[in-house]
Amino acid sequence: MQISSKQSHNLRQLLWSQTKTLSAIKCRHSSTAHESYQYLQKSSLPTDKFQASLPRLPVPDLAKTCQRYVEALTPIIADDNQLNATKKLVKEFESSEGKALHAELLAENQRNKKTSYISQPWFEYYLSSRTPLPINFNPFLAWKDDPKSEYNTQLLRTTNMIISAMRFRRSYVERLLSPEVFHMNPIKSDTQMYRNVMKWTPRQVATYASFAFKAFPLDMSQFEALFASTRIPKQNFDELIRFPDSRHIAILKNGQFFALDVLDASGDLKDPSVIMTCIQHIIDSPINATEESITLLTTEDRDVWAKAREELISSSAQNKENLNLIDSSQFIVCLDDMSLGPKSPENLIRVAHNFLHGFSDKTKNYVNRWFDKSFTILMTKDGRPAVNFEHSWGDGVAVLRFFNDVYRDSTQHPFVHPNSPLNRSIDVSKEVKKLNFQLNDSLKGYVMAAKSNHTKNTENLTLDFIKYDKMNRDYFKRKKVSPDSMFQLGFQMAFYELYYKFVATYESCSTSAFKHGRTETVRSATTATKNASIAFAKQQKASDSELRQLLDECSKKHFQLTKEAAMGQGFDRHLFVMKYLAQKTGKPIPELYRDKSFVDANHYVLSTSTLFGEAFEAGGFGPVVADGFGCGYGYTENILGTIVSAYSPHRNGKQFVDAFSASLDKVYNVLEKF
Repeated sequence: MQISSKQSHNLRQLLWSQTKTLSAIKCRHSSTAHESYQYLQKSSLPTDKFQASLPRLPVPDLAKTCQRYVEALTPIIADDNQLNATKKLVKEFESSEGKALHAELLAENQRNKKTSYISQPWFEYYLSSRTPLPINFNPFLAWKDDPKSEYNTQLLRTTNMIISAMRFRRSYVERLLSPEVFHMNPIKSDTQMYRNVMKWTPRQVATYASFAFKAFPLDMSQFEALFASTRIPKQNFDELIRFPDSRHIAILKNGQFFALDVLDASGDLKDPSVIMTCIQHIIDSPINATEESITLLTTEDRDVWAKAREELISSSAQNKENLNLIDSSQFIVCLDDMSLGPKSPENLIRVAHNFLHGFSDKTKNYVNRWFDKSFTILMTKDGRPAVNFEHSWGDGVAVLRFFNDVYRDSTQHPFVHPNSPLNRSIDVSKEVKKLNFQLNDSLKGYVMAAKSNHTKNTENLTLDFIKYDKMNRDYFKRKKVSPDSMFQLGFQMAFYELYYKFVATYESCSTSAFKHGRTETVRSATTATKNASIAFAKQQKASDSELRQLLDECSKKHFQLTKEAAMGQGFDRHLFVMKYLAQKTGKPIPELYRDKSFVDANHYVLSTSTLFGEAFEAGGFGPVVADGFGCGYGYTENILGTIVSAYSPHRNGKQFVDAFSASLDKVYNVLEKF
């Protein structure tokens, strides 16, 4: 059964009320149905405790938006005449067309008090894009190894992660997953006393009571689309569909799909031995990779894929049923034939390519991926896992919570072990369903065209990375500078070193402190980073104390911009929605949006995102423009690291990461003196 997002909540509430009683009865008779197996958490605070009281995302003041826009342009527009002309346009916009659009936005926001002003336009931005998902939208996050090396096998890691993922889901569905809260000082606020106070605080004021502890609840509405959700290609505009009554997952091996029920009829997670035995059966299945795997269709232009999908469904009832099983699965697991092997730079880059877009040095005849799914767990042959996720339904908050919780649970509380026996008593043929598709010549043509297009889209993509061990997060804090600001300065210094100019730079910042918040842009190319980059690059360089002062200014400015963005006080989403309203209502698009400076400001040559957490090994995404760099970076206890994507010959990623490393050396040499 397919349902819309508007219908799903009421149906889910009904399903909960019906299944809780059944589950309770089942628990008395089944050891695996015991809550210690079925639930990842049983939080004393309901998952949605704070949702009703979350503040709304503020609409920024128009004058401040215009001021911030001009400030962001100043370091990247080198032509004074162009910049002065833009400043004049901005003043005209603020007093005329912008004023009218801003008033319309405020009225629209007042009419839609249950959501944020960015939510619907942002969904439409993603779902209307016809650009292929891999590289352009879907990022990957790679998990760390299990600390117990004997558990790092494809069978054990896959089984334990499936179990942990479904335990996470059960806790979320029954509102037993702890709420997502950012604690300014976890030692003081993430305590039993805090939870006791919150437990008895009415939902309508719970968020504001939490503020008193300097603990900031985050929006969890995106978690609803994490499981049993998919993006369906449609002509002109895709659709997000959820399947809350799904009991199965889908598994891919060599481009061949299988469906596996992991929940029984009452909604309980099946015994670990059953799941492990079924995974082993799929791993052992003799599957020859085929160039006609329909998985390649998810790499296509969205309109092309929509047309192919319609034909796929209309040509065969079996195809339609199989697609429904894929779409409705809780999530997809991809069992890959390639291994990481020793963690050499070459091997890490090879696997990163595979995690990002599905092709590898081993094969370019098919992709063992389905990019439309909300999230997919990828597993190499030697048990190295990652997540690849579709981006329209949500941002990093839900995925990172899932990512960290599943890692912690699967490594600290594994349910299958190196000596766990397979369950020989089950009939695997009744548990696992192989999904075979019937392809006519026309559909085979679509697949071959998709292969050709995906090859073109990936053949010039380069990935390069560095791990930098002279500084880490704690080091920056000891030196009283923002870790993120130093990373961003390093990117600016590296680009200036290579190209002698400054360009539009995007850093994603979550606005999940607000109901239905999404992201805001931190414009991390600032006058402060420009001044510092020039000073560090000069042969007759400034004194150490002057350079240290420039570092402090970069840190201070970056902290200000990040705080403003997180509090909904950036300018990009505000300008975006005003343009959206003009288009939606048929008004002329203001000249501001056609101005060369606006085009330059939104041509993100440097697209950056910070990715870190206890479970994080690496992560990456593609450049957002042909002549750009995509910089996924993060910190661990001991090192800094970044994976940089680029398209050759437009940019040289190796040169950039080398220049970035040299830039960090310069920063380090100054910080060491103070």
